[in-house]
Amino acid sequence: MYLLAKRPVVFPKLPTSASPTPPSIGVFKTNIGKRQEANRVCNQLKIDGLVSRATVDLSDCDRILRTVSSCTKTAEIILAVQSMGFSIEELPD
Repeated sequence: MYLLAKRPVVFPKLPTSASPTPPSIGVFKTNIGKRQEANRVCNQLKIDGLVSRATVDLSDCDRILRTVSSCTKTAEIILAVQSMGFSIEELPD
């Protein structure tokens, strides 16, 4: 036997002004040269909570580090990568 609810379930509406913020994308020139180094840098940035995603393009002459985060953390990303012994500079949009 199934029991039916006497009142329908009503879910609250979300405010229309509460739109999600777009992710912040960072593009940096580095001197990361090996896949193992790239993995270490990307993993550490994720562990530190600075980015949600990071990749290094080792085939590019500038060894481009691309980051995705919920907010802009450019200075913190630069300091973190420098503390691992690599050079890094932000590229303009």
